[in-house]
Amino acid sequence: MTVPSSGDVLTTSQVAWRIGRAFAAGRKDAPAEFRDIETEVTGLAQVLKQLAEALHPSTAWEAVGEDVQDGIGTIFVSCKRTVDDLDTLIEQYQAIKKHRTVGGFAIERTWSDLVSKEYKTMIWTSEGGNLQCLRESLRAHSISITILLQTLRSEPAASLQTFVNPIAHRTHSIHQVHGRMDEQLEELHDILRGLTTSSPNPDLVTPPLPARNPARSPVLDGTTGPSPISMPSSPSLAQRQRPNTQTFMSSPRESDHSPPPSSPPGLQISNSTYPSPSIPTVSGASSPDVKRVSEFSFGVSSLRFSSSSCASSTASSAGWSNPRDSFTSRNPTVSPVSRLNGIREQSKRRSEDALSLLPPPVLGYTTNPEPERVTSRPSLSPYPATQPDVVKLHRSSTTSSQKASFEKEAFRNSAILCDVRGTLAEYSHQINEDDPRDVEMIRACDECRIAVVRKRVHHPETKRVRVVTSIWTFSDDNTIRMELRMDDNQMYIPYSSYFSPNKVSITVPCELKLHDVKHGNRLAKLAKTSWVNYVFDTPHAATLFQNELMGRTLLATFRTEKTMRVHEGISKSFSYAEQMCGLENLRIWEDNDTGAIIALIHFSADFRAGYLAFYLNSTANPIKVKDDGNREVKIKGLKVPIDRGDKAMRKDSVVDKGKGRDDAKKVDKEKVISGARIEFASDMEKSEFLAMVQEVQKELVELPDLLGVN
Repeated sequence: MTVPSSGDVLTTSQVAWRIGRAFAAGRKDAPAEFRDIETEVTGLAQVLKQLAEALHPSTAWEAVGEDVQDGIGTIFVSCKRTVDDLDTLIEQYQAIKKHRTVGGFAIERTWSDLVSKEYKTMIWTSEGGNLQCLRESLRAHSISITILLQTLRSEPAASLQTFVNPIAHRTHSIHQVHGRMDEQLEELHDILRGLTTSSPNPDLVTPPLPARNPARSPVLDGTTGPSPISMPSSPSLAQRQRPNTQTFMSSPRESDHSPPPSSPPGLQISNSTYPSPSIPTVSGASSPDVKRVSEFSFGVSSLRFSSSSCASSTASSAGWSNPRDSFTSRNPTVSPVSRLNGIREQSKRRSEDALSLLPPPVLGYTTNPEPERVTSRPSLSPYPATQPDVVKLHRSSTTSSQKASFEKEAFRNSAILCDVRGTLAEYSHQINEDDPRDVEMIRACDECRIAVVRKRVHHPETKRVRVVTSIWTFSDDNTIRMELRMDDNQMYIPYSSYFSPNKVSITVPCELKLHDVKHGNRLAKLAKTSWVNYVFDTPHAATLFQNELMGRTLLATFRTEKTMRVHEGISKSFSYAEQMCGLENLRIWEDNDTGAIIALIHFSADFRAGYLAFYLNSTANPIKVKDDGNREVKIKGLKVPIDRGDKAMRKDSVVDKGKGRDDAKKVDKEKVISGARIEFASDMEKSEFLAMVQEVQKELVELPDLLGVN
């Protein structure tokens, strides 16, 4: 067994941090035992982060003996097993509940009713232990890794085996011995005591003894037990204190952590300070301009398909107070049926904010009071008395007259369809062409103006006139003038994710033109991308933007956990459950020209590309929607061809002549989706969807066949 990489250890630390946040959910009503588990697992996340720092780079440990490498690997694997088992249990027993509030709705992540009633008798470990056994197991892992860290930092390579192997043996026994955790903790304390008393390094700071089991070493009233991994904040301070005296670090905001010059980018190595486990470290952006794309950054839809991104938005709901923010109604007291009529009368307006997701801790970063934001730095002084006569601007900035002249030329013979405020515009850049996952997001600008413009363009050679649509982005500091000109052969469907209502993504290959200060000059930059994110200041602005891109009106958005394919007839008994969509938004659109009500939900990448699209009010292909219990709805009567679902759905899209109802019967049933079972995120959203379907099906309309969208 080799020494684990710092990346594997850091990943386990992040999982442990996420588990701590799960035990912190519902803190008011949670039992005291849960708060103890939260403290222990958060402390374990901290020592794992320190272990990742100590093991970086991993090549430095190849020179030590094989027994030492096996011992370090055993200690980490045992800890990782406990963390993974607990993470699996949390995913099984935690639920999401939605509550109505004054401003809309709030989502809360809570434990299931079974856990609330039976948490004292439940099995919390893979060995069959209770909650107290889980707490002692987490504490044992924290102590083991603390001793390992002290050994790696203090002992020479020749004597590492003397300490590492006993620690590995005791840690490995955690998963094998039942009901003897006190003995394991006692032996670990003895090892730590022997390490501190026999250290050959006279300059070594004596570490404090970790806290023992309260059942054997009770804490006096009015005192607080020491943290298992608390270390002196500085050698000079520790030398002035008596031996075995506990000291605690201040908040990470008060500490100055600066990496040594040899540290690689993105990894900050601390010298001799150990943050308390009760003070988690929150990550900060590694760069204000370029951020690395990760699975966490883009949620569920990040790398599922090459032509889609995680964005979001919806049109007719209130904001959520949870990472899985979405919304289902423009007013918390208005049903989707009333909202449907209100949108048709164009009488409703709303503006809601949504909260962002708190990221897990990452090595070497501390919390800033405010998120760092990139802005241009012109030489304008806030004090008029000291301002020079000539103000020097950024070379890409424009004056007021230049800005007016640029917009006059850019918007000549144009119609501005949508003009809203944005807070961020960014696009993807492929780093490695062979690896579609190796992507970074490049920030174009922060506070900006976003406009959808339709313009008449005269071709200089053919003298023909055509109409083009562009998305313009103008930064508030007047340094960015970015244009995304839509291709006539592409269908630009805004992708709506499960999480944030303010973000809308363009997910087809396109070119971004960054213009010079004067319109018509040589471009400052031309960027090719397949992923552009626009973040708006309000969900309502994001809705207006979506409506102009789709040419339809967004009536409602419902969050869905999963969508399964349903087979009809005798074949359903022999068909396996096939998931078509997962963690996607079901959006309801209205075509103002034809009166069609269209349901749209994105397919999972494992199933196919594109969208599942079907009419709710078609006389040719009427569908039946049935309440299937719990949060599920069963839909029958669909005729969505799988092999033609990637065709573009335009407002005039119809099936070719001779391919109507008669020819549709000849289509292989395996190539047609005839039914679906949709599981909504909440009972309320399910009820609202059923009410909306009942309302729109009161008046069916003759509509052309719908082949789906890409």
